[in-house]
Amino acid sequence: MQNMLDNENPVSKEFPELFHYTNVSAFTNIYKERIFRATYYEDLNDKSELRRFGLRVRESVRPLIREHFRMRMQNDLQFSETVNKAGGIDTLIDQEASMLSDKLHEVTFGKGVYEPFVCSFCAHSAESYEAKHGLLSQWRAYAAGGVAIVLDTRGILKTMQHELEIFAHPINHIGNVDYDNDDERIKKDFSEVFKYLPEIIDKFYANEKPPVEKIFERFIIASTLVKHHAFCEEKEVRIVVASRPNKDSFLHEPAHNSKPSKKLRYMQRGNREVRYIELFGNAPLPIKRVIIGPSQIQNLNCQNITDLVQDSNIEVLMSDTPFLD
Repeated sequence: MQNMLDNENPVSKEFPELFHYTNVSAFTNIYKERIFRATYYEDLNDKSELRRFGLRVRESVRPLIREHFRMRMQNDLQFSETVNKAGGIDTLIDQEASMLSDKLHEVTFGKGVYEPFVCSFCAHSAESYEAKHGLLSQWRAYAAGGVAIVLDTRGILKTMQHELEIFAHPINHIGNVDYDNDDERIKKDFSEVFKYLPEIIDKFYANEKPPVEKIFERFIIASTLVKHHAFCEEKEVRIVVASRPNKDSFLHEPAHNSKPSKKLRYMQRGNREVRYIELFGNAPLPIKRVIIGPSQIQNLNCQNITDLVQDSNIEVLMSDTPFLD
Protein backbone atom coordinates (compact mmCIF):
# COMPACT_ATOMS: atom_id res chain seq x y z
CA MET A 1 0.00 0.00 0.00
CA GLN A 2 1.35 3.41 -0.95
CA ASN A 3 0.73 5.84 1.89
CA MET A 4 2.92 8.91 1.36
CA LEU A 5 1.22 10.94 4.07
CA ASP A 6 3.72 11.13 6.92
CA ASN A 7 5.16 14.34 8.32
CA GLU A 8 8.30 13.92 6.25
CA ASN A 9 6.39 13.98 2.98
CA PRO A 10 8.62 15.81 0.46
CA VAL A 11 5.66 17.71 -1.00
CA SER A 12 4.90 19.48 2.27
CA LYS A 13 8.58 20.20 2.80
CA GLU A 14 9.12 21.69 -0.64
CA PHE A 15 5.73 23.36 -1.02
CA PRO A 16 3.92 24.32 2.22
CA GLU A 17 1.08 25.69 0.07
CA LEU A 18 -0.84 24.18 -2.85
CA PHE A 19 -2.89 26.13 -5.40
CA HIS A 20 -6.06 24.93 -7.07
CA TYR A 21 -7.34 27.07 -9.95
CA THR A 22 -11.02 27.02 -10.77
CA ASN A 23 -13.95 29.31 -11.55
CA VAL A 24 -16.07 31.22 -9.04
CA SER A 25 -19.02 28.86 -9.27
CA ALA A 26 -16.85 25.79 -8.68
CA PHE A 27 -15.16 27.45 -5.73
CA THR A 28 -18.54 28.14 -4.16
CA ASN A 29 -19.38 24.42 -4.37
CA ILE A 30 -15.95 23.37 -3.09
CA TYR A 31 -16.21 25.74 -0.12
CA LYS A 32 -19.77 24.79 0.84
CA GLU A 33 -19.48 21.03 0.27
CA ARG A 34 -15.86 20.74 1.50
CA ILE A 35 -14.89 18.47 -1.38
CA PHE A 36 -12.56 18.24 -4.33
CA ARG A 37 -13.25 16.06 -7.34
CA ALA A 38 -10.73 13.44 -8.43
CA THR A 39 -11.11 12.52 -12.11
CA TYR A 40 -11.06 8.94 -13.38
CA TYR A 41 -7.78 8.28 -15.18
CA GLU A 42 -9.43 7.48 -18.53
CA ASP A 43 -11.38 10.76 -18.44
CA LEU A 44 -8.43 13.13 -18.03
CA ASN A 45 -8.23 15.88 -20.62
CA ASP A 46 -5.22 14.19 -22.22
CA LYS A 47 -5.13 10.42 -21.74
CA SER A 48 -1.87 10.18 -23.69
CA GLU A 49 -0.02 11.62 -20.69
CA LEU A 50 -0.45 8.26 -18.96
CA ARG A 51 1.96 6.82 -21.53
CA ARG A 52 4.82 9.24 -20.82
CA PHE A 53 6.30 7.08 -18.09
CA GLY A 54 5.86 4.00 -20.27
CA LEU A 55 8.23 5.61 -22.77
CA ARG A 56 10.90 5.72 -20.06
CA VAL A 57 10.27 2.07 -19.28
CA ARG A 58 10.59 1.28 -22.97
CA GLU A 59 14.00 2.94 -23.12
CA SER A 60 15.16 1.09 -20.02
CA VAL A 61 14.24 -2.37 -21.29
CA ARG A 62 15.90 -1.93 -24.69
CA PRO A 63 19.42 -2.90 -23.54
CA LEU A 64 17.99 -5.78 -21.51
CA ILE A 65 16.18 -7.13 -24.55
CA ARG A 66 19.26 -6.60 -26.72
CA GLU A 67 21.35 -8.80 -24.43
CA HIS A 68 18.80 -11.62 -24.60
CA PHE A 69 18.58 -11.37 -28.37
CA ARG A 70 22.35 -11.16 -28.79
CA MET A 71 22.95 -14.33 -26.78
CA ARG A 72 20.21 -16.23 -28.54
CA MET A 73 21.45 -15.18 -31.98
CA GLN A 74 24.87 -16.55 -31.10
CA ASN A 75 23.42 -19.95 -30.23
CA ASP A 76 20.48 -20.22 -32.61
CA LEU A 77 21.14 -19.75 -36.30
CA GLN A 78 17.46 -20.01 -37.22
CA PHE A 79 16.58 -17.25 -34.74
CA SER A 80 19.40 -15.11 -36.12
CA GLU A 81 18.01 -15.49 -39.63
CA THR A 82 14.52 -14.60 -38.37
CA VAL A 83 15.86 -11.43 -36.80
CA ASN A 84 17.63 -10.41 -39.99
CA LYS A 85 14.53 -11.02 -42.08
CA ALA A 86 12.48 -8.90 -39.67
CA GLY A 87 14.70 -5.91 -40.39
CA GLY A 88 17.57 -6.47 -38.01
CA ILE A 89 18.04 -6.58 -34.27
CA ASP A 90 17.28 -2.87 -33.71
CA THR A 91 13.92 -3.13 -35.46
CA LEU A 92 12.95 -6.19 -33.46
CA ILE A 93 14.11 -4.65 -30.18
CA ASP A 94 11.94 -1.60 -30.88
CA GLN A 95 8.94 -3.85 -31.48
CA GLU A 96 9.56 -5.95 -28.38
CA ALA A 97 10.14 -2.94 -26.11
CA SER A 98 6.92 -1.33 -27.31
CA MET A 99 5.00 -4.56 -26.86
CA LEU A 100 6.28 -5.14 -23.33
CA SER A 101 5.61 -1.54 -22.28
CA ASP A 102 2.08 -1.66 -23.67
CA LYS A 103 1.44 -5.03 -22.02
CA LEU A 104 2.61 -3.71 -18.64
CA HIS A 105 0.21 -0.78 -18.98
CA GLU A 106 -2.61 -3.13 -19.99
CA VAL A 107 -2.22 -5.48 -17.01
CA THR A 108 -1.68 -2.66 -14.52
CA PHE A 109 -4.56 -0.32 -15.31
CA GLY A 110 -8.19 -1.19 -15.71
CA LYS A 111 -10.93 -3.46 -14.45
CA GLY A 112 -9.85 -5.85 -11.75
CA VAL A 113 -6.54 -4.16 -11.04
CA TYR A 114 -6.21 -0.51 -10.01
CA GLU A 115 -8.39 2.24 -11.42
CA PRO A 116 -6.87 5.52 -10.21
CA PHE A 117 -8.51 8.89 -9.79
CA VAL A 118 -6.49 12.12 -10.01
CA CYS A 119 -6.90 15.51 -8.34
CA SER A 120 -4.49 18.25 -9.43
CA PHE A 121 -2.93 21.29 -7.81
CA CYS A 122 -0.17 23.74 -8.71
CA ALA A 123 2.79 24.65 -6.53
CA HIS A 124 4.53 28.03 -6.52
CA SER A 125 7.74 29.02 -4.79
CA ALA A 126 7.20 30.96 -1.58
CA GLU A 127 7.30 34.74 -2.00
CA SER A 128 7.17 34.41 -5.78
CA TYR A 129 4.89 36.59 -7.90
CA GLU A 130 2.76 33.51 -8.68
CA ALA A 131 2.29 32.75 -4.98
CA LYS A 132 0.86 36.24 -4.49
CA HIS A 133 -0.96 36.83 -7.78
CA GLY A 134 -1.39 33.47 -9.49
CA LEU A 135 -0.01 31.90 -12.67
CA LEU A 136 -0.88 33.68 -15.91
CA SER A 137 -1.32 30.48 -17.94
CA GLN A 138 -3.90 29.30 -15.42
CA TRP A 139 -5.79 32.60 -15.44
CA ARG A 140 -6.10 32.39 -19.22
CA ALA A 141 -8.40 29.42 -18.76
CA TYR A 142 -10.74 31.44 -16.55
CA ALA A 143 -11.09 34.78 -18.33
CA ALA A 144 -14.72 35.00 -17.19
CA GLY A 145 -13.54 34.94 -13.62
CA GLY A 146 -11.22 32.49 -11.92
CA VAL A 147 -9.90 32.02 -8.41
CA ALA A 148 -6.86 30.30 -6.96
CA ILE A 149 -7.63 28.39 -3.77
CA VAL A 150 -4.50 28.41 -1.61
CA LEU A 151 -4.37 25.41 0.72
CA ASP A 152 -2.10 24.38 3.56
CA THR A 153 -0.25 21.28 2.33
CA ARG A 154 0.05 19.67 5.75
CA GLY A 155 -3.67 20.18 6.21
CA ILE A 156 -4.30 18.32 2.95
CA LEU A 157 -2.07 15.46 4.17
CA LYS A 158 -4.03 15.19 7.41
CA THR A 159 -7.30 15.13 5.50
CA MET A 160 -5.99 12.40 3.20
CA GLN A 161 -4.90 10.38 6.22
CA HIS A 162 -8.41 10.68 7.66
CA GLU A 163 -9.87 9.43 4.36
CA LEU A 164 -7.47 6.48 4.36
CA GLU A 165 -8.76 5.40 7.75
CA ILE A 166 -12.36 5.42 6.52
CA PHE A 167 -12.26 4.26 2.89
CA ALA A 168 -10.64 1.37 1.00
CA HIS A 169 -7.79 3.17 -0.75
CA PRO A 170 -4.97 0.69 -1.55
CA ILE A 171 -3.28 3.60 -3.32
CA ASN A 172 -3.51 6.90 -1.48
CA HIS A 173 -0.65 9.10 -2.65
CA ILE A 174 0.28 12.74 -3.06
CA GLY A 175 3.37 13.68 -5.03
CA ASN A 176 5.06 16.15 -7.34
CA VAL A 177 4.61 15.63 -11.05
CA ASP A 178 7.89 14.75 -12.79
CA TYR A 179 8.40 16.15 -16.27
CA ASP A 180 9.77 13.91 -18.98
CA ASN A 181 12.88 15.97 -19.73
CA ASP A 182 14.31 15.08 -16.31
CA ASP A 183 15.37 11.44 -16.62
CA GLU A 184 17.48 11.55 -13.48
CA ARG A 185 14.59 12.63 -11.27
CA ILE A 186 12.18 10.12 -12.82
CA LYS A 187 14.60 7.25 -12.22
CA LYS A 188 15.18 8.41 -8.66
CA ASP A 189 11.52 8.94 -7.76
CA PHE A 190 10.43 5.63 -9.27
CA SER A 191 13.57 3.60 -8.70
CA GLU A 192 11.56 0.60 -7.51
CA VAL A 193 10.11 0.14 -10.99
CA PHE A 194 13.51 0.25 -12.69
CA LYS A 195 14.98 -2.01 -10.00
CA TYR A 196 12.68 -4.91 -10.96
CA LEU A 197 12.75 -4.50 -14.75
CA PRO A 198 15.80 -6.79 -15.28
CA GLU A 199 14.13 -9.60 -13.32
CA ILE A 200 10.86 -9.10 -15.20
CA ILE A 201 12.61 -9.24 -18.58
CA ASP A 202 14.72 -12.27 -17.61
CA LYS A 203 11.64 -14.20 -16.47
CA PHE A 204 9.69 -13.21 -19.57
CA TYR A 205 12.31 -14.51 -21.99
CA ALA A 206 12.81 -17.63 -19.88
CA ASN A 207 9.11 -18.39 -20.40
CA GLU A 208 8.50 -17.97 -16.67
CA LYS A 209 5.90 -15.79 -14.98
CA PRO A 210 7.40 -12.28 -14.72
CA PRO A 211 6.87 -10.73 -11.25
CA VAL A 212 5.06 -7.63 -12.51
CA GLU A 213 3.01 -7.43 -9.33
CA LYS A 214 6.14 -6.09 -7.60
CA ILE A 215 5.85 -2.84 -9.54
CA PHE A 216 2.09 -2.50 -10.02
CA GLU A 217 1.49 0.24 -7.47
CA ARG A 218 4.60 2.28 -8.30
CA PHE A 219 3.90 1.93 -12.02
CA ILE A 220 0.37 3.28 -11.47
CA ILE A 221 1.68 6.23 -9.48
CA ALA A 222 4.50 6.91 -11.95
CA SER A 223 2.12 6.81 -14.91
CA THR A 224 -0.13 9.40 -13.28
CA LEU A 225 2.77 11.61 -12.11
CA VAL A 226 4.91 11.89 -15.26
CA LYS A 227 3.89 14.52 -17.82
CA HIS A 228 5.28 16.21 -20.91
CA HIS A 229 7.83 18.90 -20.07
CA ALA A 230 5.77 21.58 -21.86
CA PHE A 231 3.67 21.78 -18.67
CA CYS A 232 6.61 22.23 -16.29
CA GLU A 233 5.79 25.84 -15.33
CA GLU A 234 2.71 24.58 -13.49
CA LYS A 235 4.83 22.61 -10.98
CA GLU A 236 1.86 20.30 -10.65
CA VAL A 237 1.17 18.24 -7.54
CA ARG A 238 -1.32 15.40 -7.73
CA ILE A 239 -3.37 13.30 -5.38
CA VAL A 240 -3.68 9.77 -6.79
CA VAL A 241 -6.32 7.54 -5.22
CA ALA A 242 -7.29 4.03 -6.29
CA SER A 243 -10.14 2.00 -4.88
CA ARG A 244 -9.76 -1.67 -3.98
CA PRO A 245 -9.38 -4.20 -6.81
CA ASN A 246 -12.40 -6.42 -7.34
CA LYS A 247 -12.72 -9.63 -5.34
CA ASP A 248 -11.54 -11.81 -8.26
CA SER A 249 -8.20 -10.01 -8.52
CA PHE A 250 -5.10 -11.55 -6.95
CA LEU A 251 -4.36 -8.04 -5.66
CA HIS A 252 -7.50 -8.00 -3.55
CA GLU A 253 -6.90 -8.13 0.20
CA PRO A 254 -9.57 -9.23 2.70
CA ALA A 255 -8.79 -6.15 4.79
CA HIS A 256 -10.22 -4.02 1.99
CA ASN A 257 -13.68 -5.44 2.67
CA SER A 258 -13.88 -3.75 6.07
CA LYS A 259 -14.00 -0.31 4.47
CA PRO A 260 -16.38 1.12 1.88
CA SER A 261 -15.28 2.34 -1.54
CA LYS A 262 -15.94 5.81 -2.80
CA LYS A 263 -19.11 6.26 -4.83
CA LEU A 264 -18.49 6.69 -8.56
CA ARG A 265 -20.09 9.89 -9.83
CA TYR A 266 -20.62 11.53 -13.23
CA MET A 267 -20.45 15.06 -14.58
CA GLN A 268 -20.47 16.76 -17.96
CA ARG A 269 -17.31 18.39 -19.28
CA GLY A 270 -17.89 20.00 -22.64
CA ASN A 271 -19.70 17.42 -24.74
CA ARG A 272 -18.49 14.35 -22.87
CA GLU A 273 -19.22 12.46 -19.68
CA VAL A 274 -16.54 12.39 -16.99
CA ARG A 275 -16.32 9.98 -14.06
CA TYR A 276 -15.04 11.15 -10.69
CA ILE A 277 -15.06 10.55 -6.94
CA GLU A 278 -15.36 13.09 -4.16
CA LEU A 279 -12.41 13.64 -1.85
CA PHE A 280 -12.78 14.88 1.73
CA GLY A 281 -16.07 16.42 2.88
CA ASN A 282 -15.90 15.57 6.59
CA ALA A 283 -14.27 18.79 7.79
CA PRO A 284 -13.57 22.30 6.51
CA LEU A 285 -10.82 22.35 3.90
CA PRO A 286 -7.46 23.84 5.00
CA ILE A 287 -7.92 26.97 2.86
CA LYS A 288 -5.54 29.80 3.80
CA ARG A 289 -6.55 32.41 1.23
CA VAL A 290 -8.28 32.90 -2.10
CA ILE A 291 -6.74 34.89 -4.94
CA ILE A 292 -9.29 36.50 -7.24
CA GLY A 293 -8.05 36.23 -10.81
CA PRO A 294 -8.03 38.97 -13.45
CA SER A 295 -11.28 39.45 -15.32
CA GLN A 296 -13.68 42.19 -16.40
CA ILE A 297 -15.69 41.56 -13.24
CA GLN A 298 -12.82 41.05 -10.79
CA ASN A 299 -14.23 43.47 -8.19
CA LEU A 300 -17.62 41.77 -8.28
CA ASN A 301 -16.03 38.33 -7.95
CA CYS A 302 -13.98 39.56 -5.01
CA GLN A 303 -17.07 40.91 -3.24
CA ASN A 304 -19.00 37.66 -3.81
CA ILE A 305 -16.16 35.51 -2.49
CA THR A 306 -15.60 37.81 0.48
CA ASP A 307 -19.27 37.55 1.41
CA LEU A 308 -19.14 33.76 1.03
CA VAL A 309 -16.20 33.23 3.41
CA GLN A 310 -16.91 36.05 5.85
CA ASP A 311 -17.41 33.68 8.78
CA SER A 312 -14.00 32.07 8.29
CA ASN A 313 -10.38 33.16 8.65
CA ILE A 314 -9.78 32.91 4.91
CA GLU A 315 -8.04 35.92 3.37
CA VAL A 316 -9.35 37.18 0.02
CA LEU A 317 -6.92 38.98 -2.30
CA MET A 318 -7.08 40.31 -5.84
CA SER A 319 -4.42 39.41 -8.37
CA ASP A 320 -2.43 42.29 -9.87
CA THR A 321 -2.06 40.39 -13.12
CA PRO A 322 -3.73 42.54 -15.82
CA PHE A 323 -6.81 41.22 -17.55
CA LEU A 324 -6.27 40.16 -21.16
CA ASP A 325 -9.17 40.27 -23.61
